[in-house]
Amino acid sequence: MQSMRRTFAVPRHRTLLAALATLASIGSAGAQEVYKSVDTEGHVVYSDRGSSKSSVSTPLQVQESDPAGAAQLAKEQRALEAADAARKKEQAAEDKQRAAEARQRQQACDRARQEYNRLLNTRRPYHLDGDGNRIYYPDVELDQVREQARRAMVASCGG
Repeated sequence: MQSMRRTFAVPRHRTLLAALATLASIGSAGAQEVYKSVDTEGHVVYSDRGSSKSSVSTPLQVQESDPAGAAQLAKEQRALEAADAARKKEQAAEDKQRAAEARQRQQACDRARQEYNRLLNTRRPYHLDGDGNRIYYPDVELDQVREQARRAMVASCGG
């Protein structure tokens, strides 16, 4: 038997699974001796020879892989990848829509703030009539228009 030594730095619950998968892909059917040890960095090491003379071997039964099962797993993996790609595409579309809505809200806020500041800071605020002529607000109406512009700004900008 050829000498092989592989090191796996994987979570403990996957260690045995990784060893079985590795040995299944390498070896032929039948019982094989496998040695398990832990290196100085805490990595689990599976090998066909012990790391010391006192190493204890574990018999391991390796079966040939099932081509139909492998094909089914590959098919399931492709389906999962396709579903993941579709989910990512949908998420990207939702993110793009949310960003567009946020831009629209910000633009509405900016317009409302500009209008309020214009009415607040202009000496003689006015509005344009249908012909483009300036119509200056009387003092009584100006206070109402400014208050409406303030409320519109608060509604658009959120506070």
